[in-house]
Amino acid sequence: MKRGFTLIEIMVAVSIFAIVAVITTGALVTASEVNRKAQAIKIAMDNVSFAMDSMVFNLREGGDFGCGTGSANLLDNCNGGDHLVFRSKRNNANDEIIRYRFEDSTGLGKIQIARGGVADYTDITSTEVDIEDVRFYVPSSAGRKTKAVIVIKGQVPGKTTTEFNLQTTVKANY
Repeated sequence: MKRGFTLIEIMVAVSIFAIVAVITTGALVTASEVNRKAQAIKIAMDNVSFAMDSMVFNLREGGDFGCGTGSANLLDNCNGGDHLVFRSKRNNANDEIIRYRFEDSTGLGKIQIARGGVADYTDITSTEVDIEDVRFYVPSSAGRKTKAVIVIKGQVPGKTTTEFNLQTTVKANY
């Protein structure tokens, strides 16, 4: 009698192996997509965190905060403006005016900065993140305005959108 496998036994073994291989490959592809999405979210959130840290750093070394909405004039205090202006004290010889604003005319929202009284704005957030709204709050107080609240709402675009909300309060050091 010859020993070995029959054709049916081989076909069953190959079929079982193929099913296991397809399931394993699907799991690996899914894990790869999840990793890619996590990396995209991390990069976008690092960018937004850097922008927020930059604003906080500059605001701590400033004073005379004011904010407003649209392209209208900036007010001494406000309750939710999309522009923030302040006097930077980092350069003692010359008080530099710094402006931050929310801009979304291109359909992709971003935070921008302008230095010196000129309205020449530069993006401080990347295109990997869509800032939906930025609000600046400068509470009323007697004397110098040295406190501001920043609220950022946005999303990380992709197959599945990831939304985020950030808020911080800044008090000037002087």
